[in-house]
Amino acid sequence: MKVRRVLIYFTLALGSLVFAWPFIWMAGTSFKLEREVLSNRSRVFPQRPIPRAKSPYLDDRLFSQVTGPRRDEAIAIIEEQVRSHVWLSAIDNAVAPQQAARGIYERLLGSIPYERWSESSEQLRATLVAAMTPDLIDSVFGELRRVFAIGQLRARSTELQEDQLVSASDAATKWSVAGPGTLSQKADRAEFSYDFSSANKVTLSQTFATSFPIEHLRRLQFYFQPDDTWHALRVTVEKLGQRFVSERAVYLADHTWQVATWQERSADDLLTKIKTWTLLKDAGRSAVRGPNEVRITLELYRTNVLGAWLAKIWRNYRLTLDYIPFWRYVRTGLFLVILNLIGTLFSCSLAAYAFARLHWPGRSICFAALLGTMMIPAQVTLIPQFLIMQKVGWYNTLKPLWVMSFFGSAFSIFLLRQFLKGIPRDLEDAARLDGCGFLRIYWHIMLPLLRPTLAVIAIFTFLATWNDFMGPLIYLSDQRLYPLSFGLYAFQIQSLQPGTSAGIGMLMAGSLLMMLPVIAIFFFAQRYFLQGVTLTGMKG
Repeated sequence: MKVRRVLIYFTLALGSLVFAWPFIWMAGTSFKLEREVLSNRSRVFPQRPIPRAKSPYLDDRLFSQVTGPRRDEAIAIIEEQVRSHVWLSAIDNAVAPQQAARGIYERLLGSIPYERWSESSEQLRATLVAAMTPDLIDSVFGELRRVFAIGQLRARSTELQEDQLVSASDAATKWSVAGPGTLSQKADRAEFSYDFSSANKVTLSQTFATSFPIEHLRRLQFYFQPDDTWHALRVTVEKLGQRFVSERAVYLADHTWQVATWQERSADDLLTKIKTWTLLKDAGRSAVRGPNEVRITLELYRTNVLGAWLAKIWRNYRLTLDYIPFWRYVRTGLFLVILNLIGTLFSCSLAAYAFARLHWPGRSICFAALLGTMMIPAQVTLIPQFLIMQKVGWYNTLKPLWVMSFFGSAFSIFLLRQFLKGIPRDLEDAARLDGCGFLRIYWHIMLPLLRPTLAVIAIFTFLATWNDFMGPLIYLSDQRLYPLSFGLYAFQIQSLQPGTSAGIGMLMAGSLLMMLPVIAIFFFAQRYFLQGVTLTGMKG
């Protein structure tokens, strides 16, 4: 008996895990960077963020899982050869050959013919040495090296005038550094080296003059390449005697070139377009008062392990809330859910009461016709219904998405009718003796008894309305009217446009946020659902 019980529990747990796997994958993907999603080494959970104390550094995880024929022997040969290569002084020379050897081995796996890997040790050594060129070594080293690189700083006015305050070729000389950090100029960027072993903050600051009046400043754009340390970058802008700070930090996540944009509150915040900027908030007075003068301070704060994890988990969700008018979509979706619930529950319960408890000519024929409508595919009535809505002027409004619920649903009417037919006639007769009419019997007697079945219909209606995609797709063209189900689709389309950084992780974050009400309904209303379905099938 115990073995049988354990087997049943194990089977249920295994089945739950199988069915929950898509949700687990979605949740894990919502925490990942885009490079993790598109990586050949797929993982369920995100990679651990490591807030390094020093930068530049070598990413020792990049080629840590490389596998292939004669791996250890080939890596030892490659490491022996690359030790004589000239490495940059900022990198630990003892670690660099070990990490570069793994990367070179992975590259050579794709370029050296397969049969060469089964040759003798002397022949393999000759093949590897001949294939290792200085360009290959430098390329792998550049792929391993992580550095916080600084590029342009641009200022744009409300009249679309644009000043390049800092260019990529002179970034090292334009910024003043305070704290444990140094700038070194390269051809197309400045590399910022810092060490948080003795301090938790380093700043870059400078006072600039713009060609336009500074009161017309609209936004600042800072081009940079993060070093994947997840340290927090904040900006302070001082102009016209006022001081502004960024509402939140930009984290040094990933290692590809990015653009950080800051601007004050404006009419842009009310639009439905993708929001790629961080707002600046008033932080008090400043000594900078010139008509064309602005002082910009970039502050880099050290992040601990917990802060890095929180930043990574929240990153895609924060970007999703910024990129789309998420709460506008949620309000629209809830508005449609409430109206559809009211319309469906009222109209279906009233029609079911008429079919189940009232006697009127043609009742059986009308009920058969009602059931017949359930056999008609929705695609058949799609075009006629659209033409009707267009003729009455309801296209590009929310009315087609909720008005029809007040005309009932064949399935819900059938479900309620079956339940009502099982209620004893004695309750109805007693109510009539007390002077109740049809509507009072419906409202005071039947509706309270219908609660379990109404709960089932409410759950079905909520899920159908909240997840409805075809309705908004057909009837809506104004993005301000989109519910969340269709807003996520619009977000996916917008993310494909050039110049946007939205990706799969952000889409999974938005989808997970949309699923939360559905999950909550399942956990809190499953008792009513089971009760309603059970009682609907009972007689007497």
